[in-house]
Amino acid sequence: MFNKSTLTITTSALVLMSTGVAGAASNPFSDVPQDSWAYDAVATLAADGVIDGFPDGTYQGNKTMTRYEMAQIVARAMAKEDLQKADKAIVDKLAAEFAEELDNLGVRVADLEKKSDNVKFTGTARLRYDDGDINATNPKADWDKDSASHAHIEYWIKGKVNDNWTGVSQIETEYNMKSDSITAYGDKDIQVNKIYAEGNFGDSMLKLGRYGEFSSYGRIIDTEISGAEYTFEAGDLSGALTYGRLKDSRTLAGTTFENPKDTKETFGAYLGTEYSSARLKYNLSPVTAIGATYGRLNEVTVAEKGNNFQDSVNFWEAGFNTKLADNLTLMAAYSKSDLDGVTDSVGSEVVNDGWFSELRYKQHNPSDVGSFAIFTNYRNVGAFSTIDATVDYTENVRGWTLGFDYVPMENTTIEVFYTTGTQVNATSTEGRQDVDIFRAQMEFYF
Repeated sequence: MFNKSTLTITTSALVLMSTGVAGAASNPFSDVPQDSWAYDAVATLAADGVIDGFPDGTYQGNKTMTRYEMAQIVARAMAKEDLQKADKAIVDKLAAEFAEELDNLGVRVADLEKKSDNVKFTGTARLRYDDGDINATNPKADWDKDSASHAHIEYWIKGKVNDNWTGVSQIETEYNMKSDSITAYGDKDIQVNKIYAEGNFGDSMLKLGRYGEFSSYGRIIDTEISGAEYTFEAGDLSGALTYGRLKDSRTLAGTTFENPKDTKETFGAYLGTEYSSARLKYNLSPVTAIGATYGRLNEVTVAEKGNNFQDSVNFWEAGFNTKLADNLTLMAAYSKSDLDGVTDSVGSEVVNDGWFSELRYKQHNPSDVGSFAIFTNYRNVGAFSTIDATVDYTENVRGWTLGFDYVPMENTTIEVFYTTGTQVNATSTEGRQDVDIFRAQMEFYF
């Protein structure tokens, strides 16, 4: 280790002047000795261009260098990419010697970042066009009339409360370009869709407020609830417990069924607001995981033969995802509820279970220009097997989808897909309708 004798080295201001960091006069560290190997190490890095000198590229004058100054030089060298093997070995040796000073420097930088970056803003802007049978659960499909286009934007605001807790909010708005109006989110111009706090709870995490709830594979639920979620990890096992209330009341999966005897009377299952769930996920191997979720809805109103009664509905979901080969992944999930006894418009019982599977080639990354993914999926999803699934156009649909994602420029993605199939249950006295959907959208991340 070094003592307090000095090493004469051409000024360390090479770093301090270029970074704007406070000079040696205020630092608390001892001087580097004159006979230290660090002098030759720094000189070698300078000769190789890893670190910079004065504006003319030379070392001039004599100055006592402190360990704090030396640590700053090492930090700059460590930040360099594509170092030669010999230079990297020197940097690693210097880093080991000045580890304590680097830690202290890191603490100072971290404190500064906390003050300047306490609140962060991110968001997504989306342009989307859907055509075809865009309302797959409605009685009729009209390719000419059933088209939609919108501009959607969401803002995420995250602020650190302290070292353990963060406040999060999501604000959304959507402009319907077909109707030339803002119509989403209950006809509100702006919707505060999420607002919650999350932080450490012992060795686990706790989330409180209005947040996005997601079952293991998004087959039961992927929508906002107001409540609390406790999540934990134990090696390859992770899970969560949730209790809250749905953000609004609506028919199950957005689907209504007509009474064949009186089309003015609507059959269906109407969601109450209370929701609780437990989910688990386990990594069987580095490339394969399995997951399961149990969810329960209370205060569900079922309209059956004109008589309303309240009941609870239980949901189950199980699935897996695996890497079959390089750039090839597969996922499949099954969901089911115990809601039964409801018939559709032609007298068939509404299906309460469903399958969804997807095969994906490659993965796209918005920060990786030119990256892409090609996917195909199959869905056979009864309307009563899900509350609000994560994939669009799955409820009450049996059919195939083929599509791709592409990154044309940084932080931008294009998605195009086509879905074809039929309704699982009829929503018209004319019987089950065909499902044909085309989507093209572009998203910008900021």
